[in-house]
Amino acid sequence: MMFFEIVCFSCKNVFRVYEGSEKYKRFKEKPKGTYCCDECSHKIQLEAIKHLFR
Repeated sequence: MMFFEIVCFSCKNVFRVYEGSEKYKRFKEKPKGTYCCDECSHKIQLEAIKHLFR
């Protein structure tokens, strides 16, 4: 199975994106973009929801 190792822009940890996932497709299209791991992505979504209801 193919994968890429990407550095999370938020926590700077290295994470893998595997072939067939949405992040893998986005990385193949635009490798210079900014990407975050699933944990940071979830935290960002929760913060956005909190700010929405303030």
